[in-house]
Amino acid sequence: MSPERAAAARAHAIAAVETLAPGDWPADALDIADPRGALGLLVIDGILSRDVKLGGASFTELIGEGEILRPWDNRNQHANAPTVVWTVLETTRIGILDRGFVARTARWPELTTALFSRAMNRSRTLAVQLAIRSLQRVEMRLLLQLWHLAERWGRVSPEGIVLPLQLTHRLLASLVGARRPTITTALKELTKQGLVHRRDDGAWILCGSAPSELDEIYAMLN
Repeated sequence: MSPERAAAARAHAIAAVETLAPGDWPADALDIADPRGALGLLVIDGILSRDVKLGGASFTELIGEGEILRPWDNRNQHANAPTVVWTVLETTRIGILDRGFVARTARWPELTTALFSRAMNRSRTLAVQLAIRSLQRVEMRLLLQLWHLAERWGRVSPEGIVLPLQLTHRLLASLVGARRPTITTALKELTKQGLVHRRDDGAWILCGSAPSELDEIYAMLN
């Protein structure tokens, strides 16, 4: 997009912003006029979790900056559909890309393409997580998942790669498809091997390099 075209698009790409406080978020109750005509919600900053629960099983997805949500797509599901629970883990701002936003930006299809690309990236991230969950050893699932999260949220430090997310044992268990006591045991083993440790502030430190298995999963899903 040329600078002139980008400036014109920027002047019209205006959306309402809502700030979400940490805690449960009743996303399905979000009041958006004619949500079928909306693109979705754009996460500007912050972190949320999306828990899909069916029976005694659960699957957790972490969602952050730049990702697109359409929580109203879960409305009017049949009685046996999974339960979806949204939680704001850190104060989060979302832009509401409603029908008005779609109309104002229709002259710039590059914007829609960019937003669609973000949605596809979220799909790819989920596919990687599902591939990790299919591995047999919990220690490997956990290590790969931490490195997968570090690809997005990690930062380099003298200690190793810092993952500044408040990941509880319960949350990690739901991310990799294991029980919380099993995760506690796996973390002790990974810590003993010098691969992972947790700082006093709750951040996780990943030592060494990412396992080659993670690159293999990325290559398989590209």
